[in-house]
Amino acid sequence: MEKLQALLSERFQIVFSDTSLLDTAFTHTSYANEHRLLKISHNERLEFLGDAALQLVISVYLYKRYPNKPEGEMSKMRSTIVREESLAGFTKACGFEQYIRLGKGEEKSGGRERATILGDLWEAFLGALYLDQGLPAVEKFLNQV
Repeated sequence: MEKLQALLSERFQIVFSDTSLLDTAFTHTSYANEHRLLKISHNERLEFLGDAALQLVISVYLYKRYPNKPEGEMSKMRSTIVREESLAGFTKACGFEQYIRLGKGEEKSGGRERATILGDLWEAFLGALYLDQGLPAVEKFLNQV
């Protein structure tokens, strides 16, 4: 996680106060399940929160950027941005996929390249960033990628 923290600091000027949030965001359920005795948290709850933060930031952006677009068109635009393949692409563009902790089976079956896992990781990271630094930090980060 130290390399991830260095990447976040250098590339995005993000330094987590609570690094346990970062650890959780980058822990897939398969890893947590394989290490049950350690009681490691996985990223699903952060994914839920990050999805909401992402939806809000994108919605506000579209609302401001396109003042004359009707609601239906903005919803379609948002769904194009906030879809699994796009989120996976953002994850890869940031180099985050190399830091996710996967279980052995998930690792062997190519989980590090699976769009679902990468999209979930993106949302979990945003959820962790939201809890650590608030919505303005999420918005700033999204404007950088």
